[in-house]
Amino acid sequence: MSETWKQWEGQVVNGEFPLLRYLGGSRHSAVFLTGRKTGDPQKAAIKLILADPSSAENQLKRWQQAAQLNHPNLVRVFEFGRCEIESTLLLYVVMEAAEEDLSQILPERALTAGEERQMLPSVLDALAYLHGKGMVHGRLRPSNILAAGDQVKVSADTLRPSGERVVSPDGWGGYDPPESSSGRLTPASDVWSLAITIVQTLTQQRPLWHPAEPAAPSLPENTPAPFAETARHCLQVDPQQRWTVAEITARLADAPSKPAAAGSRSQRTAAENNGKTKPPKRSYASALIAAVAVSAVIALVVLVGNRHSSSSLPASPVEGDSQRATPASAALPETQSPPAENKPSAVVGSKKSTSHGSADKPVTSAAGKGTVLERVMPRVSPSARRTIEGRIKVAVRVDVDPSGKVTEAKLVSPGPSQYFARLALEAAREWKFSPAQVQGQAVASQWNLRFGFRRSGTDVDAKPIAP
Repeated sequence: MSETWKQWEGQVVNGEFPLLRYLGGSRHSAVFLTGRKTGDPQKAAIKLILADPSSAENQLKRWQQAAQLNHPNLVRVFEFGRCEIESTLLLYVVMEAAEEDLSQILPERALTAGEERQMLPSVLDALAYLHGKGMVHGRLRPSNILAAGDQVKVSADTLRPSGERVVSPDGWGGYDPPESSSGRLTPASDVWSLAITIVQTLTQQRPLWHPAEPAAPSLPENTPAPFAETARHCLQVDPQQRWTVAEITARLADAPSKPAAAGSRSQRTAAENNGKTKPPKRSYASALIAAVAVSAVIALVVLVGNRHSSSSLPASPVEGDSQRATPASAALPETQSPPAENKPSAVVGSKKSTSHGSADKPVTSAAGKGTVLERVMPRVSPSARRTIEGRIKVAVRVDVDPSGKVTEAKLVSPGPSQYFARLALEAAREWKFSPAQVQGQAVASQWNLRFGFRRSGTDVDAKPIAP
């Protein structure tokens, strides 16, 4: 199926959700950029999974439960149902779109301890909310920790009631706890997966462990404190001995009373319910996307998914699962709302989006070389713009046909960041020009577009280079 998914770009699910762009998938599922005709936001992600007659109804019920949840650090579920594409029976779920996910940063670098402290409260709050509702996440890992707007969020397409038996089609994965072999997961199972994720984001390595081993996982030597201590308490083979989310929160917040190091999990849960161990309150405003994407070098901001252009590279998988499925709320390119006629393309940029400098002025070339009729400026997320130091320069060369339409865009100078290079490249494809003239006839032309990204805004200088 992996090859088939990509070929479905341009299909429309149930006459409502266009598959605008393939973002990633596995043998069993795929994620596409889509758009919603009604509701807010209109930009969304749609996940398709092969419909298993024995489990389809239960999956739809789980998505229905997820759609009823509301938490600022949990990706929203909008619509779900059944569909059929080219005689293939599928289930689909439409979810909130995200710009980035944590797995896309790890091939470049690990998070610092400070960044980990910024990111974790949002994840812990989401898990505490789910566990309080009798739900578990079930597949917590870096690819399911996302950035949407100015919030760090946890994906919601894998949620299930605690204790419900669900068999994964992919078998055991590197983030799954020992008890996953039974298919029954509890809040303690999420704690195990969270600990694996914490260690990996700090060291770019997962703890060494295999289900056949009775001992607890071995941590990389460079796991910093207090995260090493936290991980050891969370990676107990016996689920009853693992710390709870509240205990992790208290430890990382340097609470006066340290979490209990012994005793059963049920005893500790009772203590929490009596108010002895409570996670501190925090402002969600501090859970910014910068906790995921901040970097001294802007090249580390983000690598976003699979691209149409050969000039931009897909993010490297870091989970070690050769068939890892991208979550339904996977990192998405910034786009405008899809056109009403559901064309399979995503406009990256805003025709009204301009900044200081030459971006506000019409560009006119020398006689006979044509002019810029319509410019599209890259749409940079506020979180990414806050990471900019100085000015990031990206140069794009566009080929323009005799009608003034861009037929090809190539990166001439991508600069230090694939993220900003991608935005510039995709925006350049949407420019419109008046045709160049040779002996009174419209001819093809070439232009150089030089984009400059600053914290204060984006500017562009356009110059014709041919004819």
